[in-house]
Amino acid sequence: MKKLFFWLVIVALTVSATLVVGAAIGETKTIVFWSMYNEQEPAASAIKTWIKEYKKIKPEINIDVTFAGREVVTKVMAARGGGVVVDLLGMEGFVLRASLVLEGISLVMDEALDKPGFEGEGLWRDSFLPGTVEQYATDDGKVSIIPFNLHSNGFFYDKKLWQDNGWAVPKTWDEFLALCETIKTTSDIAPIAHDCGLDFYNDMWNYQIMERLKGPGALLSAAEDKTGESWGDPAFKKAIEIEQELFDKGYIIEGCKGFTWPAGQGFLASGEAAMNLNGTWLPNELRNQVSEDFEWGSFPFPEIAGGVGKISDMESSLNGFAAFNDTKVGPEIVDFLKFCTTVDNQQIFVDGSWNMSAVLGTDVPTALEGLGQALEEAEVLFDRHDGLAAAYPEYYKNIYLKNHDLAFLGEITPDEYIKLMKEETIRYWEKQ
Repeated sequence: MKKLFFWLVIVALTVSATLVVGAAIGETKTIVFWSMYNEQEPAASAIKTWIKEYKKIKPEINIDVTFAGREVVTKVMAARGGGVVVDLLGMEGFVLRASLVLEGISLVMDEALDKPGFEGEGLWRDSFLPGTVEQYATDDGKVSIIPFNLHSNGFFYDKKLWQDNGWAVPKTWDEFLALCETIKTTSDIAPIAHDCGLDFYNDMWNYQIMERLKGPGALLSAAEDKTGESWGDPAFKKAIEIEQELFDKGYIIEGCKGFTWPAGQGFLASGEAAMNLNGTWLPNELRNQVSEDFEWGSFPFPEIAGGVGKISDMESSLNGFAAFNDTKVGPEIVDFLKFCTTVDNQQIFVDGSWNMSAVLGTDVPTALEGLGQALEEAEVLFDRHDGLAAAYPEYYKNIYLKNHDLAFLGEITPDEYIKLMKEETIRYWEKQ
């Protein structure tokens, strides 16, 4: 009897241990993910689809997503400061680099990238367009940001409107100015729509002009010059003069200095303006405002005579994912991100949001074919804001954007702009 009781105890303990181990193996884990998108955006819909489909494959992993909008970094840092757990963040790459990577609080992904992707074929790293994974790496090459959404920058227009008026896409700045003059004098349409209320839209003109004048890296190099003397290069003054000429000649739509976004780009949608310098997110933003016969066209920023930069130099900026290095669910995050960056899942994002993907094998949306082709044929890629925002976020925001806005809006002269940039660059580095 004692022997039977002994074996019953052993069996009971074995069953109990098995149940405990089974519970541990099937333990539910949660990834707390905050995204830059608003819940009503098509991009958010794609992310919801990823989460739903991933749950079918990995039911033991929950994805707790918050669509926090463009102020997501500020909101996340405040939440974490209050003790709220946030594991994963989705935002523009240069912002993630400034807020997580440079602060040393991001989870390094190199080991995961050098292993197979979700579908097991080839290294995860090799599934992305060349250079995109490394674009926001640390100075010593460590990668924390997983890219997915590829953006560029250029002029957008309605092909049908242009064909009806006989307007041709300009390839040089002289052709661009001549086209603006033709549009102004032969139609009741403003040549250029613009939202002056956004400083980072205003500086699109400046860093694109500077790239065409001096090539990639000129703005970044000037910011890094502790003496401030680099700002004395005539190209910086010339860039401001070129920008102000657009206002002086009446090429930018009247009243734009008082616009609140998205008032300016709305004039492109309504056919009251011929073109708009913007990011590749624009067609998605205006998809419900343009008419049914609006046919999206786009072209790169024109070359400037005597300049170093070419029309084959293209901006490449990325939205991506970054995890905090104190997360308790690092392996689960890696698995989820590998799933999100398969070709099929990225195509869901592309089709829904009309945005391009950094993942090889995805299609370019019809609305972005012009700039998509230019990117495909590009000989040089440069980062948004010439890399300044990613490398020196405080300088970018508090010195460059501030002073450029004053010059762009005509509140200071080009000479005054150069003087301010020299003085404030010196002071910036003296405080570092």
